[in-house]
Amino acid sequence: MPSSKLPELLRRAGLTSYESEAYIALLSRKELTAEEISRITSVPITRVYDTLEQLMLKGFARIVQTRPKQFHAISPEQAKREYLIYLRRNFESNVLQIDDNLKSLQRQIEPLYVASHLQVKAEELLEPLDSLDSMENVTREYLQRADGEILISTALFSWVPKIKADLKRALKRGVKVKILMQITEEGLGRGVSELINLGGAVRDTREPWHPVRGTLIDSEDLIFVIWAAEESERYWNPIVYTPNHTKNQGLIRLFRESFLLRWNNARRVQ
Repeated sequence: MPSSKLPELLRRAGLTSYESEAYIALLSRKELTAEEISRITSVPITRVYDTLEQLMLKGFARIVQTRPKQFHAISPEQAKREYLIYLRRNFESNVLQIDDNLKSLQRQIEPLYVASHLQVKAEELLEPLDSLDSMENVTREYLQRADGEILISTALFSWVPKIKADLKRALKRGVKVKILMQITEEGLGRGVSELINLGGAVRDTREPWHPVRGTLIDSEDLIFVIWAAEESERYWNPIVYTPNHTKNQGLIRLFRESFLLRWNNARRVQ
């Protein structure tokens, strides 16, 4: 006869009352049908199949492909191992779901915290941009308004065709243009050479890779992206990028000082 404490122990382990009853019934017989389990326990016939399915999922029972289908309990040692595997897998899945929920929550409450505790609104620091295309379109808008200086930091200047016309017009307006870029074996490229001919200054960073691509216009508007992956075999492999626009003078100063330091260490291109 099973111990009277067994149902309570099974419930403490995480089984429901119906699952505990069904498992005890299976322990007492070699094999049972769902109808037989319902008859000798308090598990309703409408719930018995769901109950048995959960027992199998948790590693306490197996189905026998007979007509009608029968079920049997697996050994306690094996049940313990499989149940622990089930619990760990379920726990990890729950943690991942909770992590996703917390990330979503953080995005919602971060602006409230920043505004009340740091005395600054998050949107005054950064204006997120949807994509690289959006970033380049915003860059063009500010290039068209430039009247003093444009600083561009990039690796491979593959996107120069998208802004070349705006840079040319800026140079003709007398705007100073400095481009800090990585020059490959293929050379500058026609677009960059045209900008040099119009008075643009270009320097080779001589760096294998730099994680920030940005354009600073008149020390007032910075459009930038931070890459989370470096160039591999001369092809870009960005894992994550976050384009942003900012007017925050603290961020602008950081970018400008970093740019000028790298500019002074870079190789002049004629």
